[in-house]
Amino acid sequence: MNGDLTVRTRDVAREAYHVVTPEGAALVPECLMDRFPNEARPSHQSAYEWIGAHKRQITRAVATLKAGKTPKDPYDLITLIEET
Repeated sequence: MNGDLTVRTRDVAREAYHVVTPEGAALVPECLMDRFPNEARPSHQSAYEWIGAHKRQITRAVATLKAGKTPKDPYDLITLIEET
């Protein structure tokens, strides 16, 4: 990933990936991501590829949430989190 979106880790309990954008940190749920028919959840590799391919939409959704608005579907499933 380049400097405008970084994947920190996978949150197993929330079934989401912790990402950081210039606008802040967020959880991107796995249910948004493409997966192969035989996968119960996306593989780590396919999740990173999906996030990379959708970084503009994810960054825009985080900025929209920070502004107190609701992002467009399906990115409205992304949630802001506090960095610790």
